[in-house]
Amino acid sequence: MKRYSLKNRLLFAAGGCCVVLILVTGVTVQRYMKEYLRSELVNKLTLSLDELLSRLDLEQPLQLATDTNSPAQLSLSFLPITPLSEPRFSQPYSGYYWQIQTQQEILNRSRSLWDTELKFQHLDDEFGLDSFITLGPTKQPVVVVQQKVKLPDSEVFFWVSVAQENGSLAVALEGVTRSLLIGLGLLAFAVMLLILLQLTWGLRPLTILRRELAEIERGDKACFQHQYPQEIDPLVKDINRLLSHHQHLLERARTNAGNMAHALKTPLSIMQNELTSTQLAQSPLLQQQLQQMRQHIEYHLSASQIAAKQLLGTKCSPYTQCSNAVSAFSRLYASRSITVELCVDKALTVAVDGRDFDEMAGNLIENAYKWAGTRIVISASVVGEQLKMTIADDGPGMTESECNQVLERGQRLDEQAPGHGLGLNIAAEMARMYQGQLTLQRASLGGLEARLTLPLRNRL
Repeated sequence: MKRYSLKNRLLFAAGGCCVVLILVTGVTVQRYMKEYLRSELVNKLTLSLDELLSRLDLEQPLQLATDTNSPAQLSLSFLPITPLSEPRFSQPYSGYYWQIQTQQEILNRSRSLWDTELKFQHLDDEFGLDSFITLGPTKQPVVVVQQKVKLPDSEVFFWVSVAQENGSLAVALEGVTRSLLIGLGLLAFAVMLLILLQLTWGLRPLTILRRELAEIERGDKACFQHQYPQEIDPLVKDINRLLSHHQHLLERARTNAGNMAHALKTPLSIMQNELTSTQLAQSPLLQQQLQQMRQHIEYHLSASQIAAKQLLGTKCSPYTQCSNAVSAFSRLYASRSITVELCVDKALTVAVDGRDFDEMAGNLIENAYKWAGTRIVISASVVGEQLKMTIADDGPGMTESECNQVLERGQRLDEQAPGHGLGLNIAAEMARMYQGQLTLQRASLGGLEARLTLPLRNRL
């Protein structure tokens, strides 16, 4: 159950209970319908039994025999001699039968029995109606209504039985069961549909909450703004307060880091000026230490700004930023006649501040312009939740060891080219701060290929 969504869990639980209740209802209703149809059949046979009893009479009074070897004879006749109202009692094997008997013999029977008889395992000694099921003359189950009677002027008890095959009962029960199953099936479908609609409507605030959270991750919103039900509204307000508190802390940390960096940069500049104007100007150790301090300050200031931007929610369009960089460098290197292929989807966005993206991609594009022969290819694709961007040129390229070397701070392969050797290293450091990566390798064009990996969404 843990792998299912909350909606599926509720739907499964409610649907399971609904199905069980409907099945129990179906079995119960079917049982009651069977009893009802059987009772109706018994009532119908009772009417036929009463009609039969009303037409019975003895042809002559009968006394019990005193000699057990000479059993008494009993003859019965109908008064008036007319058939019963149900004509099927006169049709052979019609499924409607009647029979009159004593303990020892059968006195009379319906024409429908033809040359057979109804056989009973027992005859009830109690007065009153008795109903049961037995096998009929065609070996089919029949419902029997039987009564023990005693006519006037007679000392002999005999039993009058009226029977009907329960085939009609089975047909009627089958029809009722079929209709019941169809009705319960439609009811189950309607109930499940209503449960699904209820869950969809009831859980809709969670869907809105998830959508707003995605918008906060993308930087479209700073907090939750939708009005939520009272069950989850306190949670949403607590999250909003937490986001506001984090933003306040990050802004304060960013301000403190900036103040510290600016406070240190001024004394460093004074120290640098003093070194150039005194006899210590030729001291390479002091110059190196001051330069490292300045780099550390710039690095940590940039890192604190990037961390704040990530949590505050920032984004930019790689196509727009690269297009602007290509436009600027094409004018700067107009004399080189370099062809640039920009294969980046305009709809793509990454969770990176625009200025930081310019710092990373701009350094890589500028490096490609410096060393390209005639062609630069800039492309981007989405892999999972990351943007894979490549900047390749057809210049001289670098070996694997050189690719690793230039990513180190201050390392340069060509000392004659302008710059401080920090561009590629800064791009790599920024990519790591955004939980991305920068790698260099030989391009299919023959030159250098820079692969920049950046997240598509902010990771709160």
